[in-house]
Amino acid sequence: MHRKITEFFLVIAIVLFTNTYAFATPVYYAGFAFLGDHQFISSNYPYTGVIIKELDAERSLLETSLIKKAQTVDNKNIELQFTSLGDLKHGESISVAIALDWEDVSTEQLEDNLFKTVYNLHGQILLFDFSKMEIIACYPFGTRVTDSSDTEPTEDKKLGIIRNLYLGNIGGINFFDEACTALSHVRLNTGDAICTFKVQNVTLEQKAEDFWASQSNGTPIAAYKTFVAQQFSSAFSKNLNASILPYTKGQAIGGKMAGRFANGDVFQLDIPEADYPIELTIRGFKKVKLDENVTGTSWAYGCFARLRVDSILQESMVDTKLKNAAVKIVPKSQATASDFSAFQESLLSLFNKTTQEIHEQDGKWLKNSAEGEKTRKQFEEFEKTIQKCM
Repeated sequence: MHRKITEFFLVIAIVLFTNTYAFATPVYYAGFAFLGDHQFISSNYPYTGVIIKELDAERSLLETSLIKKAQTVDNKNIELQFTSLGDLKHGESISVAIALDWEDVSTEQLEDNLFKTVYNLHGQILLFDFSKMEIIACYPFGTRVTDSSDTEPTEDKKLGIIRNLYLGNIGGINFFDEACTALSHVRLNTGDAICTFKVQNVTLEQKAEDFWASQSNGTPIAAYKTFVAQQFSSAFSKNLNASILPYTKGQAIGGKMAGRFANGDVFQLDIPEADYPIELTIRGFKKVKLDENVTGTSWAYGCFARLRVDSILQESMVDTKLKNAAVKIVPKSQATASDFSAFQESLLSLFNKTTQEIHEQDGKWLKNSAEGEKTRKQFEEFEKTIQKCM
C-alpha cells in the first residue's frame, strides 16, 4: 500500500513538472547582433567591432561565450533551441537575437592625476517572427561601469575593459549575464493580451537644449535623445518586467530596423506600431549650491522632465511632470567637475525611480518628485494596463 502511494505521488510530481514546461514556446537562438546600418557598425561599435573578430575555432569568442551562458537560462515561458532555426515554411518560427545597440566610453579628468572613465554597453533581447522578420517583443538591458586611473586610459586599456565586460567581469558585472537575466524574464503573449509600449518621441525644451549645446562637444542632439530613450526603456522593462519596443527615431526607415549578426549576415526587422506610445520631455537642468567648507562644496543637480503615455482609446493615460535632485560633493582638490555627468546620473536615477513608482505609488515620492495624487491615479491605471498586457 505504501509503495502504491509513493508511486502515485511520483506520478503526480512528474505530471506537474511536465505541465510546468508543457506550454513553453520554442524560441530559436539567432545569435549576437549589432543594430544599425551595417556600413556604420565599425564606427558605432569601435571596441566590440574589434573583439567580435577574435575567434574560437571558426566562431567568434563573443558568440561562444554568449551561447554557453544562454544555455543555462531557466524560463518556463520559452524553450530555447540552439540547434537550428525554426521551420520557415510553416511561418511559426519565433527567434531571439541578443543585439547591441549602444557602446560608449567617456573620460573625465577630475584632478591633475585622476581620471574617471565610464564604460556603457546597451542591448536588446529581440524576439521576432523569423518568417515575417517582424519584432514580437523586446527587452532592453545594459551595463555601466566606472574606472579610475592616474593617467588618461589608452585605447588598449579601454579595449581590455570592454573585453572583460563580455568575456570576464568588472566588479562582478558582465554584459552577457545581464542579457541572460533579461532573457529569463521574457514572456510571449498571444491573443487579446498582446499590446505594445514604445518611447515614441524625446523632446528637449529650450533650456535643456541650450544646456546640451554647451556640453555636447559637437555630438548630434539625436544621439542624446537616443540615449535618453534607451535608458528609460531599460528602466521600464527591468522594473515592470515588461516588453518595450526599441526607440527608432532617426534609425529606422519605413518602420524597419537594420542590423547585422556576428557572422556577417545583414537583416531588417519590421517594427509594429505601439499601442501605448510614450513621450519623454526633458524640461531642463539646475545646479544649486547646498554647502561649502574647507574640504569641498556640496551641490544639488536637479533634472526636470515630463512623462506622457497615450493610448488608442484614451488621448492621455499619463501626463505628469517629474523632478529629481542628486547631491554631489566636489573636493577642494578636484581640478574640474563635470556638471554634465552629474546631471545624467540625476536623470537616470529619475527614470529608475519613476518606473518603480508606476508599481509602488509611494505617496511621499509622488508628492516630492511628481504631481502627487494626480500622478498616483494615472500610475495606478497605467500599471493595470501593463498587467493586462503580460
